[in-house]
Amino acid sequence: MNAKFVDMTAGARTYVAHLNTNVNFSGVADAATRSDRKSAAWQTQRSAEQSAMDSLTPRLDALKAAGLVQDYELVSGTGQLIINATAGKAGAAYQALQGLGELGRVLRNREVLLDDQQQGTVAPTADPTVEWNVDKLGVQKVWAAGDTGQGVVIGMVDTGVNTQHEALKGHYRGTNADGTQTDDYNFYDPVGNKKVAYDDHNHGSHTAGTAVGGTADHLTGMAPGAKFIATKVFTAGGSGSTATILKGLGWMLAPTDSAGLNPDPTKAPDIVSNSWGSSDGKSLAYLDALKAFEAAGIVPVFAAGNSGPRAGTVGSPGSLAQAVTIGATDKDDKVASFSSRGPSPIKDKDGNVVQKPDFSAPGVDVISSGKDGNSYVKMSGTSMATPAAAGVIALLISKYPKLTTEQVREVLAKSAGDVDAPGTDLNTGAGRLDPVAAIALADKLYGTPVPPAQPAPVAAA
Repeated sequence: MNAKFVDMTAGARTYVAHLNTNVNFSGVADAATRSDRKSAAWQTQRSAEQSAMDSLTPRLDALKAAGLVQDYELVSGTGQLIINATAGKAGAAYQALQGLGELGRVLRNREVLLDDQQQGTVAPTADPTVEWNVDKLGVQKVWAAGDTGQGVVIGMVDTGVNTQHEALKGHYRGTNADGTQTDDYNFYDPVGNKKVAYDDHNHGSHTAGTAVGGTADHLTGMAPGAKFIATKVFTAGGSGSTATILKGLGWMLAPTDSAGLNPDPTKAPDIVSNSWGSSDGKSLAYLDALKAFEAAGIVPVFAAGNSGPRAGTVGSPGSLAQAVTIGATDKDDKVASFSSRGPSPIKDKDGNVVQKPDFSAPGVDVISSGKDGNSYVKMSGTSMATPAAAGVIALLISKYPKLTTEQVREVLAKSAGDVDAPGTDLNTGAGRLDPVAAIALADKLYGTPVPPAQPAPVAAA
C-alpha cells in the first residue's frame, strides 16, 4: 500500500480533516431541472458546512494564535478541511485537532499516483481511423440514431487537458465560436495555479479524448457531441494528493472563475470522470464529495485501479458504493490482468459487502489524444476504460436527461454483456458495457409510449 505523505506548505505538516456535518439532501431530487438540482444540492451542502464552521473557526484561529496551526482551508462541497500544522508542533496540533468536536477523522495528506501503462506516441495515419475501443462498443450505431451526447458535460479530474488538440478543441466547453477559449468555469489547476488549460503529462488529454474526442477522420471518443471541462490535480510526474484531488472534486460541484471566485453550481458537469484512485480501498476521504455528486444528479465514474488480478484490490473512491466503478477489458473481451478485482473492503449502510467493479469497458492498448500538439498516445489501464464508460453514460443521459445515477446504473447493468462469469462477478462487474443495448433498454423503460395503431375502419355493408 502506498503510504507516502505529502505536505502542502514548507515548514508544515498537512492534514485532511473531516468536518462533522449533518447534510439532509431530502427534497433536492425534486428540483424541476438538472441545473436546479445541482444548485439545490450545492446550497444544502454549503449551508451544512458553514453551520459547522461557525463554531469551528474560532477554535482553529485559537490554534493559529498558539502557533500550532499555520493555516486552514475548507474545501467547499467535500466536507473536508486542509489544515497545515506547524511542523515542529505537529504532534501537539494533531492532538488538539482530535479534540475538536466539529471534526471527525484527521489524517495525513496521502500521495496518490497514476499507475497506468504509457506505451509512447503513435504516428497518425492519413486514412480515416476508428479506434478499436470505439468500434468494440458500437457507439456509431447510437450516433446514427441522432444521439452523440449533445447537451451533456463531462468533468475530467486528471492531469489537465491539451485543449488545443485537433481531437479536443471543438469538444472543450471553453472553446468559443471564433476558436478562442475561455477558461473561466471550464478549467481549474490547484497544482500549478495556472489560468489557461494545459496538460504536461498525457494522461488527462488521453482520457478526455476517449470520452468525447475525435475528428471527422479519427474517432477516439464515445460521445463526440458532449463537451468537457477539466481540473488538473496531478503533476507532470503523475503525482497527486488527497488535498489537491479534493479541491478538484469540490470545484466540479460548483466551478469558479479563473480567480477562484463566484462559484456557480449551474455550470457543474453532468458526469465526472475520474481515472485515478488511492491504493487504500478503505479510505473515506472522498465520501462526502460523492454523496454531494449523487444528490446533485452528477454521475461519478471512477477507475477500479490497476492492482489486479488479486481479489479485493479495488482502490478508493472506486470502492465506495456511490461510485460507478469501471474495470478494463481487451480486444477479445477478456478482463485485463491488471484490472483491480472486487469486492470492496467497504460495507454499505446496511452492513453488506459492496460489490465492485460495477462494469467494464475497453482499457488495453487504447489510442487517444496526447499533450503535445496533435499527438496521439497508446495507453493501458482502467483509466482508459473509465472515460469510455463516462462517454457511454453521456449518450444515455443526453437522450434521457432526467435519469438518476441509480437508474443509469440499473440500465447499464441490465444491458451489459457477460465477458467473464455469467451474471455479476468480481472481475468485470455486470459485464462489458453495451451502449446500443443500453439505449434500447432505456427506450423501453423511459421512452414515450407509442400509441397502438388504430384498426382500419370497417366498410359499411
